[in-house]
Amino acid sequence: MWSSKEAMAIAIAGLLAVSSANAEEAFRLPPPVRQTAYEYDSYYRQESASPSDAPADAAGSNSCGEKNGCGEKEEKNGCGKEEEENGCGEENGCDGDDAAAADAPWSMMELFPKDGWFKKKRIVIGGWTEVGYQNKPDGAFTGNGPFLTEPNGTPANGEWLRPNLNQQYLYVERVADGTTGTDWGFRADIMYGVDGNEGQSFGNTPGRWDFLNGWDHGVYNWAMPQLYGQVALGEKLSIKVGHFYTPTGYEVVPPQGNFFFSRQIMWYNAEPFTHTGALANYKVNDKLTLVGGWVLGWDTGFDRLRGGSMALAGFAYNFSEKAVLTYFGAYGNFGWRGDGQLTGFIFSNKWTDKWTTVHQFDVLSTNNPTTFRTDGIANNSVGMENYVFYEITKKLFAGVRVEWWKADGTSYNTLTYGVNIKPSKNVLIRPEIRHLWAPGAPAGAPDTITRNISNVYGNSTVVGIDTVILY
Repeated sequence: MWSSKEAMAIAIAGLLAVSSANAEEAFRLPPPVRQTAYEYDSYYRQESASPSDAPADAAGSNSCGEKNGCGEKEEKNGCGKEEEENGCGEENGCDGDDAAAADAPWSMMELFPKDGWFKKKRIVIGGWTEVGYQNKPDGAFTGNGPFLTEPNGTPANGEWLRPNLNQQYLYVERVADGTTGTDWGFRADIMYGVDGNEGQSFGNTPGRWDFLNGWDHGVYNWAMPQLYGQVALGEKLSIKVGHFYTPTGYEVVPPQGNFFFSRQIMWYNAEPFTHTGALANYKVNDKLTLVGGWVLGWDTGFDRLRGGSMALAGFAYNFSEKAVLTYFGAYGNFGWRGDGQLTGFIFSNKWTDKWTTVHQFDVLSTNNPTTFRTDGIANNSVGMENYVFYEITKKLFAGVRVEWWKADGTSYNTLTYGVNIKPSKNVLIRPEIRHLWAPGAPAGAPDTITRNISNVYGNSTVVGIDTVILY
């Protein structure tokens, strides 16, 4: 296991390494690399109004693809050199170029005058609305697996068999732009909906930040998943400090960062969602990008439960414009998840203009005394995700996700298939079917979490559909 001191040493070494580099080029991951969360903010800027662009252009880019809804001006966080105004810039639907504006999704910033204070200060306001329906708990966001139960231990019917507001999301930000030297930025996000509890800092001491502090209203919850400041030290190096989404994993909390409405059960149960601390990104060259940081544990918001002290490290390497390998790791004291390490690899390849595949492999090892089948919290696990994406038309995309996740000796499996329908640049519709099965899961007694896990992750078929509107 990794100690807190070892985690701190790894984090400091990573930060010193990237800080000593010569900042000559703008730090943004090359287009196909951004299937990682290393430039995670780019996934939900206005230009990424359509995650369904992913299979068309490189679904490996966290199901956002090479262009991530921005066309070929993506070099700097998804939109190239015209990114200053939240990925729209002067020539991408915010100011100036009418042709480009006509091809861009509608943005809340269009409500503000072109010469107004917000645009002069490069401050952007945006958001999205997601409404969804599922007929059963899906083992992840819907039903929360074992965490919502009736008094007899069976899954509680709070988030399915009815349409829900999954996420009502708003953010305000200023992007740190290092093209002219040192620059600063910030971001603040707030979310409400049935996904709100997933955006909360549930690795906190109860009552701190947004966790169990009165922001919960039944299955609907408020959350403030991001609040950070950022500095760009030239064009290669960027550092953020505060509360932010994790750089680990392939799938993400904001819906438009994923191809599917449902999430991986491995991601949901064996990867963090948010952190508080510092994270540095450094572009070594056009092929290699490094990430390093230190945070206060797993799923924390300005709190340090049980002495949480955790290093984050990773890299993304472009073998070509079509093939990308990403590594991510977390080491040290995870806080509420004990001491341990999480490591993972993601490989994406765009085989043709139509076909793209993505493969993820994760290993989690902790000293947490829980087990997934009895407590609903995994101690040790290993898993693999495989995706295939196909472009049918420019407005219709098909995808399949096959998942195997073995937690504390029991294997859990899912098969998900569906389509992304893009009627406009601001609207995405995602119907899907999800099969879950776990042959080794015990039946358990009627009033136990084990029984609940068997019901949710055992032989089950979930039908779902959602609509995401960005602005």
